[in-house]
Amino acid sequence: MLLKEKNNHRNHWWALIFCVALGIGLGIWHNHASRHGKADPLSAAVRTVTSPIIHILVATTDWMNREFGWIIQGPSLSRKYAALRLQNENLQAQIAQLQEDAIDAQRLKSELGFAMSPPLHKIPATILSMRPIPNFETMVISRGSRNGVKPDSVVVAPLGVVGHVFDVAPTTSSVILLTDPNSAIGAMVQRASSRAECICKGNGTPLLSIAYLGPNADIRIGDTMISSGLGGAQGVYPKGLVIGTVVSITNDPSTASRQILVKPAVDFDRLEEVYILP
Repeated sequence: MLLKEKNNHRNHWWALIFCVALGIGLGIWHNHASRHGKADPLSAAVRTVTSPIIHILVATTDWMNREFGWIIQGPSLSRKYAALRLQNENLQAQIAQLQEDAIDAQRLKSELGFAMSPPLHKIPATILSMRPIPNFETMVISRGSRNGVKPDSVVVAPLGVVGHVFDVAPTTSSVILLTDPNSAIGAMVQRASSRAECICKGNGTPLLSIAYLGPNADIRIGDTMISSGLGGAQGVYPKGLVIGTVVSITNDPSTASRQILVKPAVDFDRLEEVYILP
């Protein structure tokens, strides 16, 4: 009996030594194959055998998540849906308010005498004569009543306001420029923090003068002046047209006011073509 137990104990040791040697051998084999960029046959065999099982487990897990994941995520999804619904309701309310504000703004503009936005249709015209009458800032253009031009039609260039029509013939029209002493345009500072309103007047020089500006109005050198649209149904210039840039602000001690000059956006001496807003 004692001899049998010794043999069994010896066999256990041999089995242990064999397993250790086998493991070392497989490790050396695996490392050698890895250094040469190859997978050892044993690892390849294991992956081949187990990959179908892994694919089945992954597919089953994905299906379970698709079909029954809502049970776990139900409360979270409900909260997200409620938040989205509230956000949508708020946006709908804001849209309705903006539409109402737009209607009110349009109504108030009409009641307060603001001209509407400039028409999209523009009639192109060439300049036939610049300053044909001495001492008057006028020009003659190549479009007239046959083309839809009317008295007081606004004349513009790509950079800004040129003037308005004061005389119309069938095929030509006469235009008074912004710089003429008889010309005036309702204006406002384009800068959002100001929006100060005034009148830009011609004085026979290359620069325009500002009149009827409040003593505390916020206006600075470099500000862009645009047409204010004031004038109601009889107004000439629609709102939003560029007039020019403020280039000078000086204080007048005799009147305790400011003398402000604006350089027109348009260089009248270089004009070749203009557009009429009928």
